[in-house]
Amino acid sequence: MVKRLLAIAFGLAAGQAFALDWQRPDCGEYAFESECINNYKNQLRRDRQMEFRKADIQFWYYERPDFSDNEKIEQAFEDKLEGALLVSFDIEKDGSVSAVALSDQTSQDVLVYAGPVLEAVKNWQFVPMEESVSGRTWLFPFIFKTEECNENADSPACVEEETSTREGAINAQTGSLLGYYGPQWSGPFYDLFFFESY
Repeated sequence: MVKRLLAIAFGLAAGQAFALDWQRPDCGEYAFESECINNYKNQLRRDRQMEFRKADIQFWYYERPDFSDNEKIEQAFEDKLEGALLVSFDIEKDGSVSAVALSDQTSQDVLVYAGPVLEAVKNWQFVPMEESVSGRTWLFPFIFKTEECNENADSPACVEEETSTREGAINAQTGSLLGYYGPQWSGPFYDLFFFESY
């Protein structure tokens, strides 16, 4: 009986160990939540880019996930389903990506976003290298504004937030070593994209 209880407890613990430990950023110190979300996502990408660069891995092409024409994802956006996906992949000598797989996620619900994310990563291209690299990961967070400006989009507070966030995100990236990050301004704040050239 004791062995059976221990086995059940171990099974539960093991199952929980695979749940990605991720939390939405604390935006308490920001005047506008959207600015906080943009800064968080930009910093997340900058940190991972710097990590890759230290290993002499450089992006050549980064494809954003295409979430269009998917009713389940549209519903998840409408419901503001938050969470994160951790994707693992290998990089071949020619810079192509292989062995793309979902490594972890914050919940079963957030798997709704997995298909387009995995398809996008399969199309990533890196600068060719002398040796292949295995076991790289990339975090895809899905965060939505909790503030509601939709009904009063023309109110001074909402206009100020949109203007401030747009200018802040663009100015913060001008001249950056990592290239230009341009925020997607329409729709939910689920992703930002960037273009890089080497």
